[in-house]
Order: sequence, then structure tokens, then C-alpha cells
Amino acid sequence: MKLNKLKLKNFRSYSQETEIDVSDLNVIIGKNDVGKSSILEALDIFFNGKPDKNDLCIENDNSRIEITCIFSDFPEQLILDDTNPTSLSDEYLLNSDNKLEIKKSFPISASGSVSEESVIICDYPDNENLSDLLSKKRTTLQLQFDELGINPEGVNRNKSKELRNAIRNHFYEEGQITTQQAEIKIDGRLDNEDNRKKIWTNLKKYLPLYSLFFVDKQLNDQDSDIQDPMKEIIKEVLKRDNITPLLEQLKEAVQDASTDLADDTITKLNDLDPELAETLRSNFPKEPTWNSIFKLTLEDDRGVPLNKRGSGMRRLVLLSFFRAQVENRRTANAPNIIYALEEPETSQHPDFQLMIVNALKELSETDNAQVFFTTHNSNLAKEIPKESLRYVYSDDGQVNVECGLNDDGTDNEEIIDRIIQTLGALPDPKNKVKVLIFVEGENDINALIGLSKILNASDANVINLENNEAVAFIPTGGSQLKFYIEKKYLDGLLQSQVHIYDSDIPAYVQSVADLNAEGIDTKIGFNTIKIELENYLHHQAINECYQDLNININITEVLDDEDVPEKVAMAVHQETSDTDWNAINPDPVKTEEKQKK
Repeated sequence: MKLNKLKLKNFRSYSQETEIDVSDLNVIIGKNDVGKSSILEALDIFFNGKPDKNDLCIENDNSRIEITCIFSDFPEQLILDDTNPTSLSDEYLLNSDNKLEIKKSFPISASGSVSEESVIICDYPDNENLSDLLSKKRTTLQLQFDELGINPEGVNRNKSKELRNAIRNHFYEEGQITTQQAEIKIDGRLDNEDNRKKIWTNLKKYLPLYSLFFVDKQLNDQDSDIQDPMKEIIKEVLKRDNITPLLEQLKEAVQDASTDLADDTITKLNDLDPELAETLRSNFPKEPTWNSIFKLTLEDDRGVPLNKRGSGMRRLVLLSFFRAQVENRRTANAPNIIYALEEPETSQHPDFQLMIVNALKELSETDNAQVFFTTHNSNLAKEIPKESLRYVYSDDGQVNVECGLNDDGTDNEEIIDRIIQTLGALPDPKNKVKVLIFVEGENDINALIGLSKILNASDANVINLENNEAVAFIPTGGSQLKFYIEKKYLDGLLQSQVHIYDSDIPAYVQSVADLNAEGIDTKIGFNTIKIELENYLHHQAINECYQDLNININITEVLDDEDVPEKVAMAVHQETSDTDWNAINPDPVKTEEKQKK
């Protein structure tokens, strides 16, 4: 399963319900004490523990913390309450978006004690006779099946799934089941005989593992950031597909042997007190906690544990753990897991900071892995794609979390600006320029923008260069072109380069040929097929533009090898002046200057 969304309510600074979209990589940014770490710790509570009474938001009079996780990518078939596979869809345990939505509530009493309840929010059949259907074990379902007089043909009475399906269909004409949003309780003050308890026990096996690392916390033998990776190695290995069946086999063997001994004890007790013996039965109220049985540590060749070494060494092990996981996560047996880190830049050399962020990015790109981390470091933030940025801020006492991208895939400008302001530097998402376009001069820039705008209006696949923040133009000024090409002045920038020059000057043609000969895939050059960009204009368009200026010229078809600026200048001069084009001034040199002007 993969986590799609997190909802928090009454948890620390999150007084009202706040939704947080979750992707494979999630980088949380915000001012101090706004609620960044609370996101990571809320997830830790959901997957691994309970909140403290002090986690209740003091600004809300509701004495109940709520943490909701919504999942996708769950198995099409899974085991819930017996050995036969079923699906969440067939059991009506998915919400209106066909996702698995689990809400954990933590009521806090006046004395400060914390209890726990879990429900699945789903679109469930709206017939009241079915409200307790999932709570019934197979024998009870068989009794209800018989009491309702359902036709047994085609129904396997030994499969709870088929019995439930038959009972549901009984209450709806032609099996047209209608649903409404409901909360199906799966944990918290449920009797051990309630089938929903077994459903939850099995469903938890499919949930992701969650590993939270606090890089800057105090270290000790029992709880340290060097012990944590070793613990997570044990947890992950125990959940692998090739290990889980072995543990299940061992559990059943231990339970069977223990049950036999317990039953023998009850039999002997029956000899002494039959009434007391009749009230007793053997039971295993909890699943075995395998990861508490196996211990793993690292020590040097002198036997000194690594948690007794310097903090820099310990944190290097943490970095190495994540780098190793990148490779391990590519194996077929790797279970779903969510990694979370609090400020990985803490106490790290800048080179190691970048290494750990790159490792986390790679880790998030592997199958069945997701990553969260918080940061205040602009150098790390600018390495993160915009869709992975999560900005936490408070607005009139309400904490909000927004993504760096809008729902339509465009940049969330306001949020990116807030991130820049918070980090005090320019992260990469704000640097929108992706391509540098080199041209000879301003006329070429205007030509490319104008032509692209017109073409884009007819074909959206053509890029519109007008006000396009992904593109920056660099006029090379003709004679300066060779310096940009030969000296590679701007090659240190990360942007790709596109060079577009006229073909009327042999040196420009040679420059483009030299640039393309470099064979660098982020640099490419073009010469115009026509002599200049002006040759791409249509003669009727030129005539209409001058008509708007009350100058009536009649330019004929523009040829590829014509000097279009000179052709237009001659026509305009003939229309607006009585002097001869070739004799504007008695001095031939000044005539040429005048013609150019």
C-alpha cells in the first residue's frame, strides 16, 4: 500500500481538520514551531504508537485527537478474516474515491489517560440489517444465512466472503446494492469474538512500515539514531515475502503446542472443579512481536558499539543505511515502507547533506517506498522537484499545508514565494528558466516571440514564447557570437542552450556547425533555411501593417534569398518621398547610410 493523504485534527497546532497530500517524496518546509515535525510524529503515532495527553490541541475543546491515513495501491486480493482471499472492494471497505481510509481516534479522559479507536471510512451498504455484518464470524454468518432462507446453490458455506455477499444481495432487489458513507469500527473496545478485530489484525499486515529518524536527538544505548537503522533492518526483513510464511508457520506450531498443553491443564482442572473448568478456554490475545525478539547492533573490531563513537560517525552510518536501502529496495521481497527524517542536514558536512538528500530522492523512486523529511536548508530544498514541496504555515490560527504545484500542474506561485522567503534564499523551483535561446539581436527575439504566438494559437503543441518564464533570450550582438561559442561563457549554467542564427553570414554557419560538432545533448544550433528571419514574413502581412500606418505599399512575394528589410525600405521610400532611392544624398556613402536608416 501507498499513503495518499494524511488528515490531522486536534493534534498539537492542527486544531481544525487539515489535509496533507502525500507523494513518493515529501519535503516539509515552514517556519519554526509551525507544525512540520508534528506531521512526521503524527504518522509515527498512526503506525507505531499512541499520542501523549499533551498532544491534544489546547485551542479546541474536543478531547479527541484524530489522525486519518488514506491509502492506494492495495492488493486486489487479500486475506481478512479467514484463509480465503477477498477484496476491500467486495467487502465495501473503500471510500468514494476507491481508496482505503482509516481514521484513528484517541479520546483523552479528564484524568489524562489515552485510549484508541480505529474506523474505516467507506461507502457501505445502506441497509440497517447489514450494519453489523462484518462483526460476525463464519458460524454466525451461517446461522443468519439459514434464518433468512437464502438459496444455498452456488454459495460455499465455508467461505465468509461468499456468505456475506449472499446476505447482502438478499436485502437488495437483483443485487443492486446502494451505499452511503459509514464508519466501520475495527478496533477499540471490541470483544475478542467480534470478527472486525480479526479483520483489523490481518489488514495491518498490509500497511506500510513507518520508520522515523530524529537525527539531532540525544543518543543513548536504548534509543539512538544508530540503533534505529538496525531496528528498521530487522522490521523490514521480518516483513519480506520469503520470511513472513516462515514466521506464520512457527507461530502456528507454537500456538498449537501451547493450546494442547493449556487444554490438558483444563482437563485436569475439570477433575477438581468442573464448573470452573467449563468457563475457561485457551486464547492468544496478541500477535507475537517478532522484532522485539531479534537484536542487531554494529561494533568495531575491538567490540566497541558504534553508539559509543562520535556523533559524526553515527550519522555517517545513518547516511549509509539510506544509500544501502536504495539498492535493497529494488529487490522483489522489499515490503512497503515509509521513511521519515527530521532535518537530515543537521551535523552533516555539506557534501554529506547532498548525498543523503540524493539517496532519499532515489529511495522514493524505488517501488513501494515513500520518503518524508523536513528541512531549513535552501541548498537542499532547491534540489527537490516542486511537486514534492510541502509548505506549512499558519493563517488566523489555522495551520495549512500546501504543495509547490497546483492541482492542474502549474506552479503554485504564492507557495513558492513563501518558501523562498522562509528559507532566505532562492530555491530551484523559483528559477524557472530551463532553456537559453541565443539569437543575433532584438529583432530576432521579437520575430520568434511573434511567430510562436501565432502558431500556438493554431496548434497548442507549438511553444508560445510570449511571457514564457521557462525561456530566456540572449542576444549575441552578431560580432560577439564567436565569444559565446568559442569561450563557452555560459556553459557553467545548468540550462540547455538553443542557438538560432541567420544563414546570410558564412561565419554564423560555421559557428553552428562547430557547436553541434561538440556532441553535447544540452546544446544545439540552427541556421535559418531562408537568409534571415524577416524572410519568413508573408508579403501580404507586411502590406497590411503599413496600411495601418497609412502607407500603401505593394510588396510582392518574399523570396528565400531576398534582402527583405531593403525591399520594404525601398517600397516605403518610394511611397513617402520624391527623391530617388539610389540618390538620396549626393554622397554615395551617406546614401547607403540613409538607406539603412
